[in-house]
Amino acid sequence: MIAGGFSGGGLTKSSRKRYLKEVYYVGEETPDLPTISFTKEDTKEIVPGHDDLVVIIMILANANLHRTLVDQRSSADILFKPTFDKLGLEEKELKSYPDTFFGLGDTSIRPLGFSSLYTTFGKGLKSKTLNIDNIVVDIASSYNALIGRTTLNRLGAIVSTPHLCMKFLTHEEIATIKADSKLARKCYNESLNL
Repeated sequence: MIAGGFSGGGLTKSSRKRYLKEVYYVGEETPDLPTISFTKEDTKEIVPGHDDLVVIIMILANANLHRTLVDQRSSADILFKPTFDKLGLEEKELKSYPDTFFGLGDTSIRPLGFSSLYTTFGKGLKSKTLNIDNIVVDIASSYNALIGRTTLNRLGAIVSTPHLCMKFLTHEEIATIKADSKLARKCYNESLNL
């Protein structure tokens, strides 16, 4: 589990305290969320009894970004430095990120900064674009990026690991992004060798 990032109220202690206090003021209103379900149709081409991670392709800074890990336990959206460089982005464009990270290895990690980048999930009419604050870290990873629960909540995404897919509402339609199980296994095996 990755602790840090923009979830939980933001970067300052005062904003985090305000966020914590909000839980005591839950009203009678319930969010207007769509009904999203998973069917047998979603399990086509999936090996029964698998234990794979959800690894997807998204469009980040106008590039198809393979090897994107969907991590519901992470409180941050992470872009790894080699990917940041391949996208042609420059460190001088990064905004300062004052905190350290925990959960990406044995020690705390000091991010290089963060970058707000437009990110598209899905294709065509069944897509949604968000401006995501990606925290850039310079550590070895078999993934290019990691999408955490902050973005998943903003997207309104429901992730099913048994179905190896993610679904979310776009303009009154449900979009489905299927994970690539071959790539997920390849990334996992590579991560064991890091």
